[in-house]
Amino acid sequence: MTETNPNPPAADIRRLWRSDLPDFRDHLLRLDDNSRHLRFGGGVSDAFLRQYAEHCFGKGDLVFGAFVDGQLRGAAELRSNEAIWSEQAPFNRHIHAEAAFSVEDGYRKRKIGEKLFRRITEAARNHGVEVIEIVCLPENSAMRRLAAKFKTEFVFDNSQLLGKLTARRPTPFSMMREAAHDFTDFGAAVFDAHLRALRMGAAA
Repeated sequence: MTETNPNPPAADIRRLWRSDLPDFRDHLLRLDDNSRHLRFGGGVSDAFLRQYAEHCFGKGDLVFGAFVDGQLRGAAELRSNEAIWSEQAPFNRHIHAEAAFSVEDGYRKRKIGEKLFRRITEAARNHGVEVIEIVCLPENSAMRRLAAKFKTEFVFDNSQLLGKLTARRPTPFSMMREAAHDFTDFGAAVFDAHLRALRMGAAA
């Protein structure tokens, strides 16, 4: 019988950059069929996920990852066609952005989703987003419970649930903290990319 670790390692949350694309893609590929169904609203193939990952680091995208023992096990995406995530964005408070979450089976119930959700809401407020939207299937009870913790209101929309959460207004302190997070996270991404290249070179 496999013993369950009563004190599983905590997840480290940081922003993902394009150099993290291989880790993000591999995380999506590890999602089981049910997780893929809940995340994408239906069954999706490995080929779809590979292509999807390639388009998640554009100018209107923010992606955050949850790393457990150095491996990406959860992710949160914040996407808007209106936002460019620039320094000027906080002064335009009429932006809607869509958020989406994924956590691998076996790594749930560790507050990973809650940590990712909190980082998403902080990033949204500091980049001018007024309303965060979450689309999920009615049977996705875990997502509904998580969103409810942050006072998200859901309504039915075309057989799906559409959740809306109003982001708080940014403050000078919150924006400074976001900038500090980005600086630290970018350094970690560069280090991880270098480490990944060394491992690939050793395996060649």
